[in-house]
Amino acid sequence: NSLVLAAQIRQMGGEPTRYPITKDDFDLICERVLEASQTHDLILLNAGSSAGAEDFSSKVVEKLGTLLVHGVAVRPGHPVILGTIDRGPQTMVDGQSSMVPIVGVPGYPVSAALTVDIFVEPILAKWLGRRPLQLPTETATLTRKLVSPAGDDDFVRVVVGKVGDKLLAAPLSRGAGVITSLVQADGLALVPSGTQ
Repeated sequence: NSLVLAAQIRQMGGEPTRYPITKDDFDLICERVLEASQTHDLILLNAGSSAGAEDFSSKVVEKLGTLLVHGVAVRPGHPVILGTIDRGPQTMVDGQSSMVPIVGVPGYPVSAALTVDIFVEPILAKWLGRRPLQLPTETATLTRKLVSPAGDDDFVRVVVGKVGDKLLAAPLSRGAGVITSLVQADGLALVPSGTQ
């Protein structure tokens, strides 16, 4: 995930720093996040945002700062975490706020990439003084029915092709861990919350 996330950040105009993998240990993760907060404007904490026994991200954010959101109505990417980390006793560092935004990125590759597109890109756009990325949109006919979770916005990767005058969108495999679907997809179909 860190390679993909770093490439996304670079493409969006940021300068990513990849830290070595940190063992699933609460105190070690706290140390690493606090270390990153001292020299970075934004932290992406990769994996550990679900509710498993070794998923410490929300507790790390709560200990070091403020947990604003844990879980969003988006699939894939449901367990995302949004919060801030307090850099420490100083109130300003070189004119910067003592609070650093942190995004707890889900561990599944497709969820991770989508989380950066949805939540991180607009932040970087604002900081860099540009408009948020607006993907081109097309109207296409789905090649098969989609069943989506009723309470979530569902982003479905699709392959798009023209048959005669008709634009068709064929949904790809929807697993959050199916990383090949990121490469194969021509676009995303958004199935809004409450729509089947």
